[in-house]
Amino acid sequence: MLRQRVVTAVLGAVLVISATFLGGVWLAILFAAIAAVSTLEIGAMMKVRPASAENVIAVAFTVLMVMWGPFEQFWYVLFYALLLVTILRREQFSFAGAGMLFAAALYSSYAFRMMLDLRALTHGFGWVLLVFVAIWSTDTGAFFIGRAFGGRKLLPEVSPKKTVSGAIGGFFFATIVTPIAGWFLLEHDIHKIALLAVVGAATSIAGQLGDLVESALKRHYAVKDSGWLLPGHGGILDRFDSLLLAAPIAYHLIIWIFPHV
Repeated sequence: MLRQRVVTAVLGAVLVISATFLGGVWLAILFAAIAAVSTLEIGAMMKVRPASAENVIAVAFTVLMVMWGPFEQFWYVLFYALLLVTILRREQFSFAGAGMLFAAALYSSYAFRMMLDLRALTHGFGWVLLVFVAIWSTDTGAFFIGRAFGGRKLLPEVSPKKTVSGAIGGFFFATIVTPIAGWFLLEHDIHKIALLAVVGAATSIAGQLGDLVESALKRHYAVKDSGWLLPGHGGILDRFDSLLLAAPIAYHLIIWIFPHV
């Protein structure tokens, strides 16, 4: 299982890094595809039919949100469209379903919009990779430190395998690795180790919270994995759950503390 996870993770990392290097439409297509599948996976948890009107609306919104920046101003279109579906399909689709699917589409798409905005900055390639480095180093530190030390569970009712030692280990590993990676990925005038460490620390905390949010979501719908597309990992949402909370935090923090990037 570990070998399968590692192979999938390496191949995924190569794809993400390659698309990030190319940027533009290639990165937008990759991120839109990831976001769309994530929305579909949440819809599947909700028992929403893939070809239903509400699912098509949610996926269309997700893709537009990622690929067309100005669409951020029209988020209410999705909400109103889903409310109309509750009238047309009132026996199959409820107001509760509309609210959840609306949240799912925003949850799956906004982070990737932020990552594309980050890529558009002067040093965008380095910043996008740095966010991934912070998340991946958190996962790596949490896995190995948690496995080595074990101990008290973090939130067993939400995610039974996560430990306090793993969470702390992931946090410190990301805080150390992120500024080191930033030294190589970013231009010399941005080599402010303490501030890069802050970015790593904040991204790590947000990423771990994102992981817990997705775990709680799966618990709510009584599913083990969000999907099956990634061998050893489960679904797309299982692999990118940390990014969904971490990316917006990282983006706004970066443009705040590095105003000339």
